[in-house]
Amino acid sequence: MVDPQEEGTSSNKSLVERLDEAPRKILDYLSATAKNYIAHLIGIVISYWPQHNLAPLAFGIASECSDKDFLRYRDEAEPIAEEIFKNLAI
Repeated sequence: MVDPQEEGTSSNKSLVERLDEAPRKILDYLSATAKNYIAHLIGIVISYWPQHNLAPLAFGIASECSDKDFLRYRDEAEPIAEEIFKNLAI
């Protein structure tokens, strides 16, 4: 996450300045990776059900879904998530 110095080059920033930037760079990397995986998953869903409008997913859990039901749905989805993860080329 901290950009290493290439051999024979100099940086305008000190090591402390570059280390200070590391937390932001790590968060940026994690955010980009999470977005990529979410987009991949939504692409898989659309490939099976292209006629469905998935835009409401952006708002989170459906308002009529209880926390208990959501946790059950999430638990039921976990083995499928594991299989999707295994098939990702990472």
